[in-house]
Amino acid sequence: MKRFEVAAHSENSLIPEFCRANSLLTLAYVMELIAVVLTLAVGSSDSPQALRQLLLLSLYLQWTGLCAAAALCMVRRFLTALPSGVLFFICWFVLVLVTFGVSTATWLLDLRFALNLLPPAEAWSFVLRNVCIAAIVGLLLLRYLWENHQWQEESRAEADGRYLALQARIRPHFLFNALNSLAELIPSKPDVAEEMVIDLADLFRVSLDSRQRLIPLREEIEIVKGYMRIEEIRLGDKLLVNWEVPDSVLDAQVPRLTVQPLVENGVLHGVSRLRARGMLHVIARREGEFLIIDVENPIPPEDSPKRAGTGTAITNIAQRIKLIYGERAKLILGDDRDEFGPLFRARLRLPYVLHSGAELNAPTAEEE
Repeated sequence: MKRFEVAAHSENSLIPEFCRANSLLTLAYVMELIAVVLTLAVGSSDSPQALRQLLLLSLYLQWTGLCAAAALCMVRRFLTALPSGVLFFICWFVLVLVTFGVSTATWLLDLRFALNLLPPAEAWSFVLRNVCIAAIVGLLLLRYLWENHQWQEESRAEADGRYLALQARIRPHFLFNALNSLAELIPSKPDVAEEMVIDLADLFRVSLDSRQRLIPLREEIEIVKGYMRIEEIRLGDKLLVNWEVPDSVLDAQVPRLTVQPLVENGVLHGVSRLRARGMLHVIARREGEFLIIDVENPIPPEDSPKRAGTGTAITNIAQRIKLIYGERAKLILGDDRDEFGPLFRARLRLPYVLHSGAELNAPTAEEE
């Protein structure tokens, strides 16, 4: 099953991850483009000679690129704690050293097997020329990676700042309502009040925790159930909840506090405005490569008391999932109808990804 991880930042992000097949394929493609450009630059009118030149250049550049990738892959794990400047120099030195080794090996193989690819008089000039080219190109390449590294640092810092600012927007009216209900319960039902205090503390502890921003769906459901226990104390038998969350999706990865605000909106603007009892539906399922989470609440009559909303929670969720998943994630809101009457549906569509269990640092959001 596909796994997606937003990796925590480390200093060695300056070095591309050449241990992965995708990076190797990209490198091979770039090397082949360079071979084509160099062959065209020679401008030989003899087609067989041009083809031979292309094949030899391709073989040489592909081996150089593969050896450089292998060397950087091996040293990458040992360079995590080094400052970026030292890391820059070591990577440049590795590239130059690998080029020297491959060029020398090419010359020795040509000499040993009498391939006549290189005139004997040009052997050391061939090695020196390639080393100089590698030194210049490697410097430019690493400079580009350095600039890209700095840009990613700035983007990550900005995204983290946005995430923390969004996460800090806790709805004060929910806290006031919960504290008022708590004050009423303390004289008559102290045991229930104690449970409510524990659930309220857990909910706010989760909302202020920025260590893990991507969690298994089962943890998000536990957060929602803690919130629902508080609302059930406030609303009594008026609130009913229907859970349709199969075990098969409980390990799917979701941003923290994305389902709970949707459920809170359903209670606030749906069930709490009904004169009779109301059913809130929480439905989760997998559709291909996506996890679909629906939160449905009944639509109150037109003459029911209105509750003003600012849209902060919905906007917050939309911003967070866009920061993490880009355009692959959607938050869709709209009215619908089932056999019991009109309903409002908030639908989250997220890439279906198994949670790895590691602490993931990805920017995440909240509405009303």
